[in-house]
Amino acid sequence: MTPHPPAAIDLSRAEARRLAIAASGIHPALPQPTVEGVLDRLHIVQLDSINVLARAHQLTFTSRLPHTTTAAVDADLRIAPPPVAFEYPAHALALVPLNDWPLWAFRRRAARRRPDYPEPAERDRILNLIREHGPLTQRELRQPGDRASNGWAWGPAKRAAEFMLWAGDLICVRRTPRWERLLDLPERHLPPHLHTEAQTDDECLTALLTYAGRALGIATTSDLADYLRIPTRAATRLLPHSPLLPVTVSGWTKATWAHPDVLTDPGRADGPAVFLGPFDNLIWYRPRTQRLFGFTHTLEAYKPAHHRAHGYYVCPLLAHDQLIARADLTRTEHSLTIHRMTTEPDHPPEAPQLLDEAYARMTTAVGCS
Repeated sequence: MTPHPPAAIDLSRAEARRLAIAASGIHPALPQPTVEGVLDRLHIVQLDSINVLARAHQLTFTSRLPHTTTAAVDADLRIAPPPVAFEYPAHALALVPLNDWPLWAFRRRAARRRPDYPEPAERDRILNLIREHGPLTQRELRQPGDRASNGWAWGPAKRAAEFMLWAGDLICVRRTPRWERLLDLPERHLPPHLHTEAQTDDECLTALLTYAGRALGIATTSDLADYLRIPTRAATRLLPHSPLLPVTVSGWTKATWAHPDVLTDPGRADGPAVFLGPFDNLIWYRPRTQRLFGFTHTLEAYKPAHHRAHGYYVCPLLAHDQLIARADLTRTEHSLTIHRMTTEPDHPPEAPQLLDEAYARMTTAVGCS
């Protein structure tokens, strides 16, 4: 593909913000009707183990599907065969559409070159266990005498299984009710046309950068690199050869790109108020969140309580194309609790009504009365 000429499209910050929100699947001109549709739009939906409100991926889906509950999200993802998605360290550990398996060959190849990739004997042991017994958890792969994994301290079986997952020796398309990953052989879930590494690293990355550009709408080179967790220098080299178009945004100084489809989808200015999960694609990269919204987003769950400025599990409130507040939310069996609410200095006067609207939507999403 011929490199693009210099940017000829000028956008205001407000236009960039509107396009970014619509591209993410929130307030689109045409709604995304299904869980699979949202996944195909975003291509990466981050996973996280914290569950005081809901799982991170459930919140990402329900913020884009106003009449879908977190329970329904997981039910849709479990439909088989074939599976809808697999888990992979794309942007952190994430759900990725099964059809994208060939494009992550660049990372699988890199994983096999790392010095901590397991030795052949350990790989054979794990693969033979799964061939014989079917999908197994990491706990079930431990040998007698292996120490269990504890937080960031990985035991031998977990370390081997993680690298085999990254390298594509294993795949995860399901979890147990206890939220343990079930590791299986890729050939049991991938049709032959997907079980391939035919594309070069540059071909994989160019396709994934194009997907990232569609999901972000308006993004700098570093925004796009962060989406895939690749070096910025790789994105800088490949973006001029992608379908993304160079644009300029008022007040932004770095090279910026837009997907052609996004420029024709302005979204809705009057979309409903919605709480975003702290791992939502729209806000997960803090420099971009600050650049788009003037909003400083931080995750404080891993800080000591006395060091938290806003709370444990804080969800920004999106309304009128702005992040106007944030709330520390938890769910019990029957109720949704706001422990702390903080509004932004420039919040609109109708902020209390917008909070009520977002609270009602979240209550429905997490299945509370």
